[in-house]
Parts: sequence; C-alpha cells; structure tokens
Amino acid sequence: MTSEGETATVRVVVSEAERGVQKYTARVACDAADIESVEAGALQRYFEIVEGGEGASFVRARAVDMTGEAGEITDPTALFTIHFTEPVAPASVTLTFETILGHDGETIPDERLRFEAVA
Repeated sequence: MTSEGETATVRVVVSEAERGVQKYTARVACDAADIESVEAGALQRYFEIVEGGEGASFVRARAVDMTGEAGEITDPTALFTIHFTEPVAPASVTLTFETILGHDGETIPDERLRFEAVA
C-alpha cells in the first residue's frame, strides 16, 4: 500500500523535441529508496547506465541516437524509467540533465524535460 502521492516508478520524459533527441546524459537521485531497476525508453539501442543504478540511490544514464530512432518527438516520450525498491514521494526524487541535444545540435530547453510518477 502506498501513501497518497507516492510512487515506486518514475519516468524521465521529454515533452517535445521537433528535431528529436540526438544524445543525453541524465542523473536521477532519490533520498528515500534505492533503485530496483532502470529501463531504456527512446534511444534503446545505445542506452547505458554509466554510474549507480540497481541497488544505488541514484543513476547516471546516457544514450545516443545513432540510427535516427528518436528523430522527431511531438508527444511526451520516456527517455528511461526507474523502479524504486519501495514507494517514494515525488519530492524526494531529483533530475539533472548534464547534456541533452537535438539532432540540430541545440540544447533541448529545460521546460521540455521532467520526470513523472507512474501510478
């Protein structure tokens, strides 16, 4: 049973990227639970966990689009999904993008990036 507003799963989402997502490096941390697993979303083929991940309180993940699979994003799209060992309050989760570039080489604006709780 989870408390109101808590979730055991969050998705890192880009809401829109007209030129797609060429590459990203992102760090997600949680001070309330460890990570059970991390699943690739868009850019599955060249997704990797660089640091942390399963059993840690954070994950640093990156991906590169070498094939154009994320060439245009017009709807909210998960870059990756994190499952925690227990439900957490969304306020205990932090998301930081070190890099996120579109296929035009431009940085995707922060207002188009977020994490969302999965019910």
